[in-house]
Amino acid sequence: MGLFGGLDPVQRAIEALRAELAGGGAAHLSPEVQELANLVTQRAERHSQARTAHDNLQTMLDAVPDAAGIFDGSGRLQMANRAFLELRGGGRAFGHTALEATRSAELAEVVAQALAGKASQLELTLPAVGRTVRAYLSPLGQGEALMLLRDLTEAKRLEVARRDFVANASHELRTPVSAIVAALETLEVAAPSLPEAAQPFIDIIARHAERLRRLTDVMLDLSRLESGEWRLKLSSIELRSFCAQAVELVRERAEGKRIVLTSDVPEGLHAVADRRALEQVLVNLLDNAIKYTPLNGVVALSAAPVGLQVEIAVKDSGSGIEPRHLARLFERFYRADPGRAREEGGTGLGLAIVKHLVSAQHGEVSVESGAQGSRFWVRLPAR
Repeated sequence: MGLFGGLDPVQRAIEALRAELAGGGAAHLSPEVQELANLVTQRAERHSQARTAHDNLQTMLDAVPDAAGIFDGSGRLQMANRAFLELRGGGRAFGHTALEATRSAELAEVVAQALAGKASQLELTLPAVGRTVRAYLSPLGQGEALMLLRDLTEAKRLEVARRDFVANASHELRTPVSAIVAALETLEVAAPSLPEAAQPFIDIIARHAERLRRLTDVMLDLSRLESGEWRLKLSSIELRSFCAQAVELVRERAEGKRIVLTSDVPEGLHAVADRRALEQVLVNLLDNAIKYTPLNGVVALSAAPVGLQVEIAVKDSGSGIEPRHLARLFERFYRADPGRAREEGGTGLGLAIVKHLVSAQHGEVSVESGAQGSRFWVRLPAR
């Protein structure tokens, strides 16, 4: 029976391998044992690959600056980076559900949606730590879901501080600006008795006082919008007559540059909007078009239905805007041509106001521009 004849096949294989490793002859393994060895090797390789994939995924999560975690098919936290663990306030998190890990029923709901295949995002405050975050949920393969949490707490605090500063500064500026305007009116009355050389200086004061007044008014409007003090009242607005009235408000400025103003709005077209807000949007867009349209140019206002929305457009015959500026035109104080904007008396806030007002009315705004001029359009819900 041989040296290991009395043992079962597996035990004989073990003893033969031990003898080989101790310096004996080559071990002879039965086909069954060889197959077992191959299966064990495959199993080890698979586990090694899984560990490598896990380690690679963990490395990727750790490289993400925002808090990130992965939930498995059962809705339990499987992996997370350090930022995620710190954001939730420490303590054991792995193996917990989204509700247990974040103490947020809203997050638990969107995690369930992501596990079902629906990507989503929302802004909320984490109850356990009082931090404001924007959560991004994305479904992954194998029934898993990825959660990214971007901490907005500091950004929100700075935004509130900036808004308060702008509001306070605007209020404080109103008093000296009013005093300058009052003194200027006195000077203008007395202008005939003043030396002729004084008139250019009076004109400079008048121009810049008006610019200051407009700037403080626009800054206050922005502050009221952002703080929620400017409450919009949405209603159905008949656009043909409404747009005609907006055109009349800027006609004098257009005539000063011999610019032709046109309005092409079909009868019976309605949009859901706030009357005061929409008027300011149209006047700002028309005023902007007039500023950047050369003498004897054309500014055209039009409106038309677009699906479930109404599109109102203002097109000018100016020289157009360089493509590199288009993405930033609606930012505060951004000017594609700073020198010309200051010469025209612009505040750099008109388009920012337009964007805020349109967003508050559940609409969207954009711009298209080329060598033949620029076209700003606003889309609002139709009636």
